[in-house]
Amino acid sequence: MLHADPIHSRPRTAAAAALFLAAAALLAACSSSPSTSGTTTTTTTATHHAATSTTSASTLPPPATAGPLTPGAPTAFPFAADRVTAAESPDGAVFAAPQDPTNPAPAIAWVVDGNGPAAIAEHVPTGIAALAADANNFYVATYSNVYAYDRASGNQSGQWNMPTVNAANSSDSDLVALATGAGNLYVSVTQGNITSVYRITPSSSAAPHLVVRGLGDAIGTDGTIYYERTDHHLVALAPNGKTTVGPALAASPNGEGGGVQYVEVVAAGAVWVSEPAGQGLDAAYTTFDAQTLAQVGSYNGSVTSSVVDTASGPLVLQPSAGAAACPGAQPPAACVLRINRQGATSDPVSVGAAVTLIGPQPAVIVSDTTTGQFDLVRLS
Repeated sequence: MLHADPIHSRPRTAAAAALFLAAAALLAACSSSPSTSGTTTTTTTATHHAATSTTSASTLPPPATAGPLTPGAPTAFPFAADRVTAAESPDGAVFAAPQDPTNPAPAIAWVVDGNGPAAIAEHVPTGIAALAADANNFYVATYSNVYAYDRASGNQSGQWNMPTVNAANSSDSDLVALATGAGNLYVSVTQGNITSVYRITPSSSAAPHLVVRGLGDAIGTDGTIYYERTDHHLVALAPNGKTTVGPALAASPNGEGGGVQYVEVVAAGAVWVSEPAGQGLDAAYTTFDAQTLAQVGSYNGSVTSSVVDTASGPLVLQPSAGAAACPGAQPPAACVLRINRQGATSDPVSVGAAVTLIGPQPAVIVSDTTTGQFDLVRLS
């Protein structure tokens, strides 16, 4: 969500992995809402040859773990879109595609390996909803299917029917999110206020297995599902079935769009929860220890901010909102800063009209105002 992506007035969120809205210049990240359904259907597998292999030896230098990061040269993704979805594999390969899941036309997902140029990763039968990648596979979700592609050969290695997605009357396209963890693929599908989380075993043709339903979720790299239970308690469900129940989250709308907390992301060993003020872009954030779910810290921020765990440490993207987000930068200029679990920030770096931040190798997707397309800018 990210995911993921936070936004003002919306129901409970499914943080994702990376779904991003981009207008002519930039995007405010948002965590989802509208209407989808959670019925599991049958599964098939197939094998096709991909447009190109999606794995190469990483040539990326290790990112700095202290001090400000330095933006590299932009690498163009040769497509224009209103929305973009992106994901990064552990070795730094970045996948991106137009996010247009209701479009029946075939779509193309692109990949940038290391500092090379963008190449076609896969041709997909219909519009793309979400992407994910791990060391072995690249994953694509449409509103009909989830596809797995072997990153070594580029061949399709799996195909599963999506749980039902109901896009009618939805206010945005963030109904589906993908995440990887502990060798599995997780599919989050949002219907109204309810998010259903399904687990797919990439080596199996078995249909997606419903693991949990709640009021929003975030998934850790170890496969732990953090979610808001229907009684509003924050809960952690580990892959071994162990459940940890944390405090109740705020769930009393104040009539102005505020008063409700949303599970956003797992980063820096903490679960990050937002509470939009409901007026403007202000939001309060609270962090909870990922092991105990005890509160760690709280701070004030913006609903447009997004936190990502990276090899450089936890980072936050603060998109420009008319004025530059970084001191001294010329707008429109988003800002990437280091952030700790208490919300303290440092080492700002201007990243232009960046629309999303990704990891583990820190990078931003930037809206290129000269071409109308998107660029990948790595941070080192």
